Amino acid sequence: MRLLISILAIAFVVSVITFIPGAVAQQPQTRPRQQPQPTPSPQEVGEGDVVRVNSDLVTLTATVTDGRGRYRADLRQSDFTVYEDGVKQELAYFNTGDRVPMSVGILFDTSGSMIDKIEGVEDAVQHFVKSVAPGDEIFLIRFSDDAELVQDFTSDRQRILRAVEGLEPQGSTALYEAVLLGLQKISNGKNRKRALLLLTDGNDTASRVKYKDVLTLARKSEVIIYALGIGHSEKGSYGHDILGGIFGRDKDEVDMKVLNGLVEATAGRAFYLENAHSGGRDLVDEAAAEVANELKQQYTLGYRPTNRQRDGSFRQIKVELSDKSLKVRTKGGYYAGQS
Repeated sequence: MRLLISILAIAFVVSVITFIPGAVAQQPQTRPRQQPQPTPSPQEVGEGDVVRVNSDLVTLTATVTDGRGRYRADLRQSDFTVYEDGVKQELAYFNTGDRVPMSVGILFDTSGSMIDKIEGVEDAVQHFVKSVAPGDEIFLIRFSDDAELVQDFTSDRQRILRAVEGLEPQGSTALYEAVLLGLQKISNGKNRKRALLLLTDGNDTASRVKYKDVLTLARKSEVIIYALGIGHSEKGSYGHDILGGIFGRDKDEVDMKVLNGLVEATAGRAFYLENAHSGGRDLVDEAAAEVANELKQQYTLGYRPTNRQRDGSFRQIKVELSDKSLKVRTKGGYYAGQS
């Protein structure tokens, strides 16, 4: 009997010793909680936001047309001469639009005034997305009371199309914030050729940034901005007649002065689309298709400047063609990097 009790006691002690390490091992380890990283605010424009050109190779996009406005995409490198601050530069890179991959951002106005236009604009954007080359990357920003990235860079066309279909019109128009966020985002594109497509029917009514700051950043960015300004006369434009009667029509019209300033600073184009769906035509769709076509017809030029100083100064660029009957559109200059 005593032997049996001794055996049971030993077994109990062994089981307790075995159990304790297992119990300790089963307790979860406490890990320090990671703090979420703050999202950069598109309302702040500082020196760190300036997109500077790498002076080792200055690149520019050139659009060439004839006297009738038709694109000329059959030129050779020898047909171009580039000057920086009046000094001739030697081209180190030359390519045509159909062989240059792009990074593209779409800035889509979803303010309340777009309620009677959004389906037509969505259709135009979808056609634009489908016409972009398979290797190109695209992102989508919607803006109303604020600006928001709804689809990051992707080469998956279906992801962009689904994001476009989910947009709903409401609120005011933070136009400047949208452009600022677009410029910040496009600076991270993997391709050297970069473009923004802006679609809006109004002027800025909600941004906390100033137009002059956004315009300065646009001038310092390696990006082409295209802008589609959609007029309000079609279909009575829901809500615009009421607002126009209270505040005056000029308070609610698309601000082409702002759009023209942005595109002129970046060698892009602006389209004013009044009565966009009259006479059986879709001017929004046609303008978006024109942008897509132009991007494919452009030339990309690159040179290493003879002025090696990295002083942050503005360098004026001039491009000339051997055929003087043709017109060339490109950016007027760039800001050199700083040491």
